[in-house]
Amino acid sequence: MTGNAPERIGARTTLQKLLSRFHFGITLFAVALSGLTILLAGVSALRGYADRNMELAAQLGAYGVEPALVFNDPQAAREGLEPLTRIPGIARLRVLNDVGQPLTQWTSPVADPAPLLTRIFFPRPFAVAVKRNGSAIGTIEVWGDSSTLIDYVRIGLLAGLGCLLITAFGTIFLARRFEYELVKPLNEIATVAHDVRLHRRFDKRVQPLGIAELDRLGGDINALLDELQGWQGTMESERAMLAHRASHDTLTAMPNRDSFDEQLARRIAAAETRGARFALLFIDADNFKAANDSFGHAAGDAVLVALSGCIKDTLRKGDFAARIGGDEFVVIVDPLDTETVPDDLAKSIRACVAQPVLLPGGETYRASVSVGAAVYPDDGSDATALLTAADAAMYADKLSNRSRV
Repeated sequence: MTGNAPERIGARTTLQKLLSRFHFGITLFAVALSGLTILLAGVSALRGYADRNMELAAQLGAYGVEPALVFNDPQAAREGLEPLTRIPGIARLRVLNDVGQPLTQWTSPVADPAPLLTRIFFPRPFAVAVKRNGSAIGTIEVWGDSSTLIDYVRIGLLAGLGCLLITAFGTIFLARRFEYELVKPLNEIATVAHDVRLHRRFDKRVQPLGIAELDRLGGDINALLDELQGWQGTMESERAMLAHRASHDTLTAMPNRDSFDEQLARRIAAAETRGARFALLFIDADNFKAANDSFGHAAGDAVLVALSGCIKDTLRKGDFAARIGGDEFVVIVDPLDTETVPDDLAKSIRACVAQPVLLPGGETYRASVSVGAAVYPDDGSDATALLTAADAAMYADKLSNRSRV
């Protein structure tokens, strides 16, 4: 069943093709109907014209043969018919006396060019009674042929064909215009929906289309996109906030242990690739537990915030610092060049930390820290070795601080 799905999808038509077929059918029907109407009107008008010509010819012949019928003179009758024999479109003439006997007749020596046309327009002869003093003295019969009609039929067919072509082209043009005016706005709506679905372009909007129903649809879509854009902004803000919380310490707003581990692995890989060096500082507050127990947890938090501020102030553009434990901090000094000495950075941090910290209770506290440094790759070529070396150096610094005290 699923194997036939692509075939069904490929067999679907577009709205423009559907409208084109529909308009083509309407155009074909309209052209055929108008052509039939023109043909019937032309045939009717031409039939009336032919009947009128035959009637006039018969009346003219009646005037010419009236004396011949009075004297029953066939020669005079032929002479009376002579003017009619020179009129195009007359195939045969016959004069009958008052008892229906033929007095004379004439047949055109020219062959009928279109016998079918003759049978349509002149199925029977046109007869006119010849009267004298109100009494019928004979009859004249006139048969027509298609010699005069064929040119009119040819011209009429060409004119009718021209009208049909103009009608067809005009109808097709108007149909194409209608398709464009309808399909183009629908394509714009479809484009917006496509961008939103595939590319999450919630900033896209349907522009005014000039069609009331489609403008109402576009307005509803825009309103829905406004809501979706608002939801997207809220979700992105929440996601960013959650990501920040997951990677940062809530108290000091510094990166946490997970961020540090990721950053250290990245720095090691980059340094190995380009053959560079960097330093890792391990910082630990001295006697922090005693300060925390003496002044309270709020005071301890204030000391940690002050300590993190001092660390941040010493960072250069490419350096990285994080809080990885309760009172433990690390700093990645990268790049490590000849002008950058880890001990100088440690001294700057110690000097900053030594400044009095105002505690929430109004007291002041002077903190101190122990700092240990390790250099990649001199002291270790992986994260564990570097941390171990830096931690060992920090404890050595802590012991020296106690011995000085």
